[in-house]
Amino acid sequence: MKLTAGIAGALAGAAAVMAAVMYKTAKGSHLKTHTFTLRKMKGMEPLTFFFISDVHRRLIDESLLKEASAHKPDAVLLGGDLAEGGVPYARIEENIKRLTRLAPVFYVWGNNDYEVSQQKLLSIFNTYKVIPLRNESVLFTYKGETVTIIGVDDIRMMMDDYGSAIRNIDESRVNVLLCHNPDIRGQMSESDGIDAVFSGHTHGGQIRFGRFGPYELGRTGTVKQAHYLISNGYGTTKVPLRFGAKPETHIVRLCGPDESFS
Repeated sequence: MKLTAGIAGALAGAAAVMAAVMYKTAKGSHLKTHTFTLRKMKGMEPLTFFFISDVHRRLIDESLLKEASAHKPDAVLLGGDLAEGGVPYARIEENIKRLTRLAPVFYVWGNNDYEVSQQKLLSIFNTYKVIPLRNESVLFTYKGETVTIIGVDDIRMMMDDYGSAIRNIDESRVNVLLCHNPDIRGQMSESDGIDAVFSGHTHGGQIRFGRFGPYELGRTGTVKQAHYLISNGYGTTKVPLRFGAKPETHIVRLCGPDESFS
């Protein structure tokens, strides 16, 4: 009986330590850097994005934003799940305020963003001149160059319309696609002229043990002749814990074949 109680106590202590480790991991702020080399950008000025997705309940850390600011991003891509039900609107607004200090912000909806008032969300975007993209594209000009940023609404909520989003794009122009759910890659075709795709949603599995987790770790790769980035995301959902899938944000530099990351 004493042995059983001792084992139970040890297991409870180990579980408490593990929970503390997972909680601390979930509160981390990691900035990763990537370079996507695009043939279409030959002779163009490099374009730098700060990409963040899946903020959920977190307040974006000022030290992270200071680190990102040092890379002088031309724009911020906000990949959905900025919020979820129960997040105070003051926190959502503060996060937007902090992001817009970096650069112009482009936003697409994630599934959890539909758990908050859309009217209030759009009001915050309007106040801080955030550009929400709902199955549409816009031209973005930086350093005398122009690219297209395309936003597709959330797939899980069946709000996506990829055809409408790419309807007006010029295939010869640099085209950047933003969609919360990485399943958007299955709708793409090589002939669409998409050059880079940014997604989140998976949280890298959030809690995983080695190769085992509900989703794969965030990663980069190529699909349909386009570079893609799937992020582990910044925040958490359901439980404020992470293990084996650190939170992450990203500086992504798009450049021509003769450029290098600096």
